[in-house]
Amino acid sequence: MLISTAEDISKGVLVTVQDSGPGLNPESLERLFDPFYTTKPGGMGMGLSICRSIIEPTGARMGGGKPAPRRELSRQPACAGSERVVT
Repeated sequence: MLISTAEDISKGVLVTVQDSGPGLNPESLERLFDPFYTTKPGGMGMGLSICRSIIEPTGARMGGGKPAPRRELSRQPACAGSERVVT
């Protein structure tokens, strides 16, 4: 798992979480945060739905998308009071 932070275009904090899984097909992205939707055999489909329900009331956003290419990371301090974005 790769977790990185950066400043986004609105001067907020962008947190990116990337795993080494096989990725998702485009149809799965539309339903990614639906309760009980899963792409895993035997999965419950609750994890991302619960995460979104916790994150979004704070004013942050959470989304899924195509993985970014792997790269070197640098540490950057997060600014207090800035918009939080989880992608």
